[in-house]
Amino acid sequence: MKRKQFHLSPVEELLLQNLSKDTGQSEAEVVREAIKHYGAKKRRGSPNPLIEMANQATADMDEKDLSAHHDKYLLEIFQSEE
Repeated sequence: MKRKQFHLSPVEELLLQNLSKDTGQSEAEVVREAIKHYGAKKRRGSPNPLIEMANQATADMDEKDLSAHHDKYLLEIFQSEE
């Protein structure tokens, strides 16, 4: 692994410490995992795949229908992308 050094604000440092403590991972591992997730998110081009599916599902649907059958529509969209 390549060593990196960077600066964090006090809030970022506290967040990193808390994430490390909560997950039982080292601070370095938390940073590496965050970078992996950030990279995957950028490659997908969508902040959240569920939101993207919901946007597709709602394109031609009535809001009342969507609220009653959201699981069905999300499943249809998810299956169509496989």
